[in-house]
Amino acid sequence: MHTRIARYFCGFVCFFISLYSAAVFAQPAHEVLERVSQSVVKIEAGTSSATGFIWQETQFVVTSLHVIDGQRNITANYVNANGQIVASSPAVVDRVLKKSDLVLLRLENPLERPVLDADASPLKVKQSLDAVGFPLNIAGYSSTEVKVRFGGDQLRSILPSKVLQKIGEYPSTTLKILNLEGNLVPGLSGGPIVNNEGQVVGIVDGGLENGAIGISWGIPASELQQLAQSTDNKLPNAPGITELFAADLDANVGKTQLVGDIRLTKLRSRSFQQLAETADDKLGLNQLASLFNGFNPYAFNYDIYQDLGSGATIVVPMGADISKADNFTTVALGDPRMEMVFNIWRVQNFNEAQYYSIEFENILTQLDSYSQVFPDPYWSYLTPISQFGVTVNRKAIYRNIFNGMMWQTDKYYFETLATNGSTLLAVAAVNHDNSPEMLQLEMWCAQGGYHNDCAQVAASRKLWAQMVLGVQFASFPQHQMQ
Repeated sequence: MHTRIARYFCGFVCFFISLYSAAVFAQPAHEVLERVSQSVVKIEAGTSSATGFIWQETQFVVTSLHVIDGQRNITANYVNANGQIVASSPAVVDRVLKKSDLVLLRLENPLERPVLDADASPLKVKQSLDAVGFPLNIAGYSSTEVKVRFGGDQLRSILPSKVLQKIGEYPSTTLKILNLEGNLVPGLSGGPIVNNEGQVVGIVDGGLENGAIGISWGIPASELQQLAQSTDNKLPNAPGITELFAADLDANVGKTQLVGDIRLTKLRSRSFQQLAETADDKLGLNQLASLFNGFNPYAFNYDIYQDLGSGATIVVPMGADISKADNFTTVALGDPRMEMVFNIWRVQNFNEAQYYSIEFENILTQLDSYSQVFPDPYWSYLTPISQFGVTVNRKAIYRNIFNGMMWQTDKYYFETLATNGSTLLAVAAVNHDNSPEMLQLEMWCAQGGYHNDCAQVAASRKLWAQMVLGVQFASFPQHQMQ
């Protein structure tokens, strides 16, 4: 028999409690990060923006090779706490370590700034560290917490095969790396990863886009010594891969808007094909794409927004406006029949996450004594998928209403519910008119029949396809998707 939504969520409780909590190691104190920030510079080269840090002597700066490769004009900017550039210096390449995606720059007009020390000692799993730099080409520097992940320690062990195939001359796929969990974004490439004493234990290599989100890693500090000993000072001028995490100075990234108490930042815009290449559930995505094949999903384009604090990622049709309504954050798409909504909650524990997930669906489906819901088994996971600290449940739901004589479907929902243990992300596409009459009209129009509303019906169905596929991409960074 059909079940009320509170009972339906029993399976969702079970997957929440499957996550585990980890020991937390000390993070750098505020005064330590303040000291580190004095040694961090903003690197600009061509249309790329990233981070570098002073090492060995005041005139030397380390950054990622992919940031400056192929560029003639390189500038290092000294930035104060208010995000103002206080001085700039041209920079030239001094040494290159191609396999590790590292370069040592020499500044022509250096300021007297502290030199960061490095510590190549082994790190502990779950040890808390901070990456310091200029995410998303922001004016001022900031820190981003990362933790050492248990798992593979080479690029070839953490990247999907399609991403590995794109890597050309560098970095080496057999390079030993720092496998990181955290939310690193464009602009942090080349930034120092520091321990609680402010010592450099790694260098942000930025990462690679992975579906709507990113895979991130660091280069161990032990590679700095090899960089210092390198005799190579020529840039490889390799074609490189556009997915590497240097921020584009000309791109519309960093657009942040406050939605309730959540700050959403637009990271980038991508085509369905680009997102599909490394999605976390290729089988489910391919099945949905086949369902909507008549609308050519590969022509769809999306905007990617992220809550930078948690990594919660929402994918919406390109150009859609996001705004806060009474109960949800809504995505304006100009069609009263079709709607996309989402919410993000900070949670203290899994019971709280469970509470908000039930609340989301109860408000979403507007249940009363004359309505009921049940899952569509064709498009619902049998069990949630848990991997690498993120658990995702995707499902479709019918809502039925009683018309006085019988139950009939009136609405349909497609959802993604995801958690990383401290944040809950709930995203849904809503079809407000899924009645038998509308379904018959859709079928009639699809078969070539004539009706005055056929054009609008086709436009609504295409928009539904875009929304559902966008909901399928919603998730958190998992870093090791296969």
